[in-house]
Amino acid sequence: MTVDTQGAELAIGTHFFRAQTGGMSYTFKTRLIKRGGDKDSPDETSYYQFKYPNLIRFSQLRDSVRIGLDDWQDIQASFFMEDAIQLQGEVVDISTTGTKIKFEKDFDTKAKHSNSIADCQLLLPDGSLVLTRTQIVGTVYDEAKDISYVRCKYLGLNQYDEKSLELLISERVDELDHAKLVGLR
Repeated sequence: MTVDTQGAELAIGTHFFRAQTGGMSYTFKTRLIKRGGDKDSPDETSYYQFKYPNLIRFSQLRDSVRIGLDDWQDIQASFFMEDAIQLQGEVVDISTTGTKIKFEKDFDTKAKHSNSIADCQLLLPDGSLVLTRTQIVGTVYDEAKDISYVRCKYLGLNQYDEKSLELLISERVDELDHAKLVGLR
């Protein structure tokens, strides 16, 4: 971790650090136990040694909990474009308000630059289907891997499908241990 002390020296003792990544905010309390550096180096770099944090707090910044599915269950997605094109992908992360889906190849080329999806179908692990209209929020194409990531939000998700997603997300959160939730693994 890099800490910008803005030219000031950190004192030996207790310090709080805050970090933010994605939709999560983390705060942790730790003690500075050793500092050093090379004042003769051109950039006068200082080094600090901290104890392992004894307090970690985290909070979700989004309105709804979003879970990653990279090491969990597969959820298949089908997009049905307004011009009758069907595209198959795999959900990377999901919430009750939207999802990120991985597609093989360049999505924009396959979808012919349409940002309107007539229907989106998500096949959940229990075999149930979530059907909704979806709006594309953004796409990223990884040319080296020839994979596209499409972020989208649901439009008009019905209560039954929203409840199915809430149960899926709740199940996933219950399975995660505390260390993984705060990113210590």
